[in-house]
Amino acid sequence: MFALDEFSQGACMAVKSTLRDRRRLQTLRDIQRAALTLALRHGYDPVTTEMIAAQAGISQRTFFNYYLNKDAAIVGNAPCFDDETVEGFRASSGPLLADLLQALRQLLTRSELDRGTSQLIDRLLDTAPELVPIFYGSLRRLRDQIADLAVVRLGEDARYDAQLLAEAIAHALADTFRIWANDDAMSDGSIVDVAAAKLQVLRGYLAQV
Repeated sequence: MFALDEFSQGACMAVKSTLRDRRRLQTLRDIQRAALTLALRHGYDPVTTEMIAAQAGISQRTFFNYYLNKDAAIVGNAPCFDDETVEGFRASSGPLLADLLQALRQLLTRSELDRGTSQLIDRLLDTAPELVPIFYGSLRRLRDQIADLAVVRLGEDARYDAQLLAEAIAHALADTFRIWANDDAMSDGSIVDVAAAKLQVLRGYLAQV
């Protein structure tokens, strides 16, 4: 699933580069890794926020400064498109899908992806498929971000079309992340390209309608 190494209390936040922001991001990731490790070790249900805090080496009070509950910690905090990316998208006159994919490239480049965390998520979903709906929350948030970006170009009247397009992009990207998580030879920079290839296959199917 999509970086699923970065969602805080159901919200998303633009990736920033100040020392304070980087420290916060590292703590978010440390807590998520602790939550995933414990869920793999003990099963999801027995894990508590107190256990996660102890595993991460922080107090339970500090835990709640970062995540609302253990579900949020498992999923992580997802990055948002920043102002620069949105403005670049607005200014471009290229094909809509190509520009959306370029915006995603910029987002992933700035997110400093963590393959190890993605591997833990993939293992957890294999052993506890009942957790898939929790992770689908982050997929929906990614879809909504992409749809909002598409509406910038298409206009609010085309919101449903934008959501349909965003749904396809988000699923292709999520599937590609699971491939990337388990293929050390696959670079971060190729994630969007592989997702784009999946969309081209889908386009071929739709052309047969």
